[in-house]
Amino acid sequence: MSSSGYIATAILLVILLLVLITLTNIIIRLYSNASLPPTLPWAGTKEQGGPYARVQANFYSKTNQIYVLPYYINGPQVILPNSQIRWLIEQPDSVLSQEKVNRQFLEAEYAFFHANLVDAPVHPEIIQHQLTKKLKTFVNDVVDEASSCLEDIWGTDTEQWREVKVYDTMLTLLARLSIRVFMGLPLCRNQAFLKICSQFIRKVALAAAAIGLFPGFLKPVVGPIFTLYDRLLYYRCSRYLKPIIHERLERLRNPSPHDKSASPNDYIQWAIGHALTKPTINPLELDPRVIACRFSVLAFAAIQSSVITLTNTLFDIASSPECTTSIAYMRKEVAQETTSGDTWSKASIARMTHVDSALRESLRLNGFIERGIMKMVVALEGVTLPDGSHIPCGTKVGVSGYSIHHDEDIYPDANKYNAFRFARSSPGDAKKKGPQKLVSTSETFLGFSHGSHSCPGRFFATNQLKIALGHIAFLYDIEPIPKRPANQWFFGHIAPPMSATLRVRRRKP
Repeated sequence: MSSSGYIATAILLVILLLVLITLTNIIIRLYSNASLPPTLPWAGTKEQGGPYARVQANFYSKTNQIYVLPYYINGPQVILPNSQIRWLIEQPDSVLSQEKVNRQFLEAEYAFFHANLVDAPVHPEIIQHQLTKKLKTFVNDVVDEASSCLEDIWGTDTEQWREVKVYDTMLTLLARLSIRVFMGLPLCRNQAFLKICSQFIRKVALAAAAIGLFPGFLKPVVGPIFTLYDRLLYYRCSRYLKPIIHERLERLRNPSPHDKSASPNDYIQWAIGHALTKPTINPLELDPRVIACRFSVLAFAAIQSSVITLTNTLFDIASSPECTTSIAYMRKEVAQETTSGDTWSKASIARMTHVDSALRESLRLNGFIERGIMKMVVALEGVTLPDGSHIPCGTKVGVSGYSIHHDEDIYPDANKYNAFRFARSSPGDAKKKGPQKLVSTSETFLGFSHGSHSCPGRFFATNQLKIALGHIAFLYDIEPIPKRPANQWFFGHIAPPMSATLRVRRRKP
């Protein structure tokens, strides 16, 4: 056999070995008891994520029973009944950690490159201290971008219907809105840059899922392989960002006495400012590579979940028997609150309770993750659950948002989309204290989790989503569809109809 033949054989054997190890690892995760108490029942062992598993899960939830839900990725999860949510969120981070679960799900050690070289990620603080507090300063820019982008992706023809891929066009829309805030013009309209960002946002979770199938000792080996394309996208993205970063750092080191201009209000300046506020400056946080990479992390965090939510909302509205009426009502609300669609403000957006409700109802009915709250036991001695069961360190424990959101005792007609369920004028509103806002979390609405670790970006996301849906309702007609295309379950996560289309038409003035 030639040397090339030996090499090919060796490569084939390595691949077969990796496949064997991966399959063994999956089987162990599915059927190992993970040192969990034998008294805890397991749901859905035969049908991962299927209807039978969800029926079992709902049954355990309704009977106030703790159960175990197996997963191919990252092992089994202990699911608490709704009545124990309060206990769950009151546990200190030294006992149960939500961050550990989030990082494991995204395989953050491998999927986000340089960002993990810094102990404290910058994007949570940027979201809390910059995006949330400065939302009103970005409204005019986001509104301008929404109007411009919709003309580009959905057209201006008021006569002919146009078929559009909903997920793809909403990804473009929300990427442009977010990048308009993060980086401003003209980068938010640079087609090459947008394509790079969109591809990264779409692919990074898939790479993380693939890495998650492997045992821990192999992740450092397979991680760079599965993230190779993501790295290529990061390097392409950084070519646009690094010159700006270098220029900002140079201005910082050598300020001009004649430069009286105000500091830019964008992500790069926020990242630099974040590094300089530390008592001891870490040079790594001022490394252009790290700043550029963190932009990719921030873009993924800010855009992907919003794209899924808006995609689901449009399909929910279009397939609802009240489609035309719902759009007309939201259109009227936008006109009333913005003086016929021309003047938007943070206050006027806050008053759009029906636009808000349409989004919240979709996030309830067709949320993109099955779990509502999920934490990992980090206390070395493990933790004792309210029913007396003891689970070891490393176990994931949480509550099922899917079960709660589809509970008929909490939400009448729970499997039906009622666009204005959470608005002031919705049926049954006499039992509520006014409208329930999208940003508001509770023990019965876990779309953004709940407790001290609720999604910090939900205020920014809600602002973007309401502006986007408000513009769509005000500017476009959507042709009703007889049946909603199905979402797809993906290891406890729920993907929207990625390739499905709707027919839209620009509304006549």
